[in-house]
Amino acid sequence: MTVASISIDAISPEGEAFVIELEIGTPYECGPEEWACPVALHGLYDRLPDVHGGDSYQALCLAIRLAQDLLQDVLDKGGRLLMGDGDFPLEAYAFQPWPSQRHSP
Repeated sequence: MTVASISIDAISPEGEAFVIELEIGTPYECGPEEWACPVALHGLYDRLPDVHGGDSYQALCLAIRLAQDLLQDVLDKGGRLLMGDGDFPLEAYAFQPWPSQRHSP
């Protein structure tokens, strides 16, 4: 079962247009204290191994992180990710630390 998905238009460094179908699946227990989460980037990779973690939340987070890293790799190699008429805002989908909030006593 797919938990989250998005279709992203892309352009290779050589100028070829293609579509990346990103899918994150439902984490599943695969052993004692071991979970796995399917991740796919169709159009970019034929098959990716499921990502493993110590619990379902970790497996899910690591799968999302892998997808982010592979999309960033497209950009790092000179490709483009598109949304509508502009660039895909990859940073808007990235895990960012929350700003620290200090409270005075």
